This record gives sequence, structure tokens and C-alpha cells, in this order.
Amino acid sequence: MPNTEWLKGTVELSRYGEIVVDAKGATSVPGVFAAGDATTTPYKQIIIAAGEGAKAALSAFDHLIRHGVNG
Repeated sequence: MPNTEWLKGTVELSRYGEIVVDAKGATSVPGVFAAGDATTTPYKQIIIAAGEGAKAALSAFDHLIRHGVNG
């Protein structure tokens, strides 16, 4: 079970307590991205988490470029 209790009411969580993310690592909160074993990404292995982290970081960068810090 992921340690995501503290996120309840902030971002969408699955019935298993995982952070729901789309293909780019975006959560239900605009501008908030997640990656790793605490997300709904299948196959909980370190190499998958590392790749998902890189993807989420690039998506966050893209979001900042398009929407700015306050968007």
C-alpha cells in the first residue's frame, strides 16, 4: 500500500490509495505531477519509476513553459 494518506482530498487517489496520473504524469490538480510506486502506473519496478520520474519532470517543465509559474 502506498503512503498517500496525507494526500486525501488533494489529488485523486485510486481505491488502492495510488495517485491517479495520466500518460504524462499529471494528477487531477493542474500543474501537479507524480511518478513512482505511489501512482497508478503499472509494473512497480525501480527502472519503471525512474523513467516515469523523467517523464513527469519533462511534463512539469512543459507546463511551466506554457502556463508560467502562476498558471
